[in-house]
Amino acid sequence: MKTENKQIKASKWALGILFVLSAVVLVLFFGVGYGETYYSNSKNLTAPHYTGLLLVWLYALVGMCIVSVLGFGVSNAIRNLKVRTKGSQKRTGFAGWVFLFTFALIAVSYLMASTTPVTLGDKSIEDTLWVLKLSDVCLYSIYGLVIVSILCTVLSMLGIFKAKK
Repeated sequence: MKTENKQIKASKWALGILFVLSAVVLVLFFGVGYGETYYSNSKNLTAPHYTGLLLVWLYALVGMCIVSVLGFGVSNAIRNLKVRTKGSQKRTGFAGWVFLFTFALIAVSYLMASTTPVTLGDKSIEDTLWVLKLSDVCLYSIYGLVIVSILCTVLSMLGIFKAKK
């Protein structure tokens, strides 16, 4: 019980720190000002000073999310190989289902992805096949994960995922 309380406390601290850092990055991005002016599409455009910082922070958050999901998924899968429910040989946990769903989502996203060339803002055409495919796979995967996250949140709030005693 004490270990679980320490884990929950550490999790709350980590979430709080990430929230504060995200707020600081957003305040810097939106509030500090604008810097470089560049010419594109017959217009002078001005970019915020901390655009690079915001992008790096977003990449870091996505990276931390991927590492934590894979790390906890693998550790739970290993733990579930050792633990079996009483009276049956059925394994507990759902790490395998999570990996299977993720693989299926990426496979479906890949099959749905298009390689149609895209006209960019500066009127250039992006026709590199792997860039187009990767962009579509990422977008479709994000759409699918957002839908599943909302569905799981609603089902959790309704009490569907309560542990059975």
